Amino acid sequence: MKLTRLAGAASALAIALTLAGPGVPASVAAKQVEMLDLLPTTVGTAHQHHCGTAVLSTPGTECQGFAGREILTDPGLFVVGYENNANVGEKHVYQAVAAFDLAPLPARPEPASISKATLTYTEASTARRSPAGESQYGILPTCNTQLGVAADGEGGGLDHLVPSRPAGVAGVTPATTAESGAWDVTPQLRLWLGVGANQGALILRGDDESLDVQGLAMCLSYVFDLRLTVEYTLPG
Repeated sequence: MKLTRLAGAASALAIALTLAGPGVPASVAAKQVEMLDLLPTTVGTAHQHHCGTAVLSTPGTECQGFAGREILTDPGLFVVGYENNANVGEKHVYQAVAAFDLAPLPARPEPASISKATLTYTEASTARRSPAGESQYGILPTCNTQLGVAADGEGGGLDHLVPSRPAGVAGVTPATTAESGAWDVTPQLRLWLGVGANQGALILRGDDESLDVQGLAMCLSYVFDLRLTVEYTLPG
């Protein structure tokens, strides 16, 4: 009998809230959750190279590295990581840099209204090599281990590494070969909105950005399909 009365009371309360319309307190009224996918307005591979003394006789073949220079202008595939080659005195370092326009977010939501912001990417392949020159094959963990934002006042082209500081991150799901990875960048997006930024750039980075040649170690990941997914709430 008591359970029946409680169920009846709950139903009556639900009906009353429905009929109340605009008079329902804000704490009770449902808030509308929106989701928006943002594609980069610009994206590319930033790169820097340390080249040793020429040892090859064919012009144009020096200091190419495992990735090769043609990948740097590919419009759909980007490189993250580094390659050492002590045999020829070379070092190659790569970043994937993606800039996003924040203007499509309707009505410039307050930072606190952002419930989740996620940077996702797909890993096409990864190449790894030990300092001693032993190569690894198969399904390998990503070389995209760091996420940054451009340091204050930094910008320009991709013909050099972009100086950066750590991005505001709440979590990460690393990718492996042929899978997708994700960075939870909710703190970073809230920060950008809090200072009124109209755009922001995220920099996918590897562990080693030094140009010092250290053995034969290599870790290169090829990534594509970068996007920023934002979930936010509108007032009920």
